[in-house]
Amino acid sequence: MGDGQGRAERAERTERAERTERAGRSRPSGRSGRSGLVALPVAVLLLALLTVWVVVFSREDGSAGAEDMIAATATPTGEPEELAEAWDAPPVRAGADESDRRATRLWAHDSTVTLVSTAGVTGYDTVDGVPRWQADPPMGGTLPCAAADATNSAGVGAVLYRAEGAARPDATPAADCSVLAVVDTTTGALLWSERFERPVVAADATVTVGEETVTVSLDATGAVEGFHRFAVGTGEPLAFPAPPEDGGISPCQGGRQPLSAAHAGSRVAVLTRCGGDEAGGERELSVYHADTGALEWTHPVTDPALGLTGILAGDPVLLFQGDDLVAYAETGEEAWRLPRDQVRPEMAAVTGEVLFTRESDTSFAGHDLATGERRWSTELPAATQLFGVDGDGRPLLAHPVDDDRLRLFRLDPANGAESSAGRVPLDPDRVSDQVTVAFDGHQLYTLTPVAPEGSEGLRLAAYER
Repeated sequence: MGDGQGRAERAERTERAERTERAGRSRPSGRSGRSGLVALPVAVLLLALLTVWVVVFSREDGSAGAEDMIAATATPTGEPEELAEAWDAPPVRAGADESDRRATRLWAHDSTVTLVSTAGVTGYDTVDGVPRWQADPPMGGTLPCAAADATNSAGVGAVLYRAEGAARPDATPAADCSVLAVVDTTTGALLWSERFERPVVAADATVTVGEETVTVSLDATGAVEGFHRFAVGTGEPLAFPAPPEDGGISPCQGGRQPLSAAHAGSRVAVLTRCGGDEAGGERELSVYHADTGALEWTHPVTDPALGLTGILAGDPVLLFQGDDLVAYAETGEEAWRLPRDQVRPEMAAVTGEVLFTRESDTSFAGHDLATGERRWSTELPAATQLFGVDGDGRPLLAHPVDDDRLRLFRLDPANGAESSAGRVPLDPDRVSDQVTVAFDGHQLYTLTPVAPEGSEGLRLAAYER
């Protein structure tokens, strides 16, 4: 490394550390009104600043190793480690009830964690929690009503906004979630937007941001007219997935008529009918790559009662068909089935060679993706939440303990073995123990519905992992 480059990097690290220290001295805490915080001993404050300084420098140049952090923050042997709070932001005045959850998301990407809520879209610095940007609503949109679960690898996310006014008689307040905005979470820039000329219910909409394509389904039943694909960078509308014209599958007299479509992850599943009228014609199930639109496989549907009612995962393809979850091999042949009531989509994840799922209120299991057989099962508290799959491939979960803590843990997908991932405090102003969580390689971010002094909102906090 040249002297000039080395000096530049050292200057950048020093400036970031100084900015973090200034934030620790002057930024008002989101919990500043709580008893005891103002009177914290000076030594504790200095220790907190030292912890942040070590974290910043360890991220920038690796000068402080993981062993140093463990030595500085370790808890007594036998007790789950209490994760150190890095920062907490003042509450955002946003809706926090059941109907608002479709619009509540946390996206962690590089040095920004983005909060999507009914109040808007804001990006926070991951080091000190200072807001970096606030996205302007798209033309014709007001406030978020739904959003993608995650960004793509470039940090591009998608948000559905409520439309201004009600141009149609059927566009009620519950069905006006019809303006799509695609945002670069690095800068908060609006890349493009699209208004759909139909009423959209937030609970029925699904949005996925791929590397090249934004895929949108506006109808819970998979109606073809509510299915859309757009180029990520430009918003250019893309064609509905269809087999290539130059062959590859058997020809269809009268053409293929799409009946329904569903998407998840990197796959789109389409049910079609080959010619015939509403009561006849051969049906086919086809799967396409969501980004490229390329056909991956197709095969005839012999079950006259088959209905494509949803998709759980795209790699491998796991489809909800009637009362079953059906897994398909790479060739499109059916591999196995599970009763639908054994799989809860909001508590399921594919990791490695295992489908992890909640089977009942307290029963969790890992199923072999090749055979569908249950490899293991375990009992967990009914309040357990799944936050996603960690970087090492293990599902990250949590449940409340001691009335004021959230216990974090991971499960080995191979055998269900449990390992602690620490604990974080539950906000004393919370109105629910259900929290939204995002994480990266350095920090865990929690979003808690709170009501400080009777005012409803959401509080964002960060903890060192």
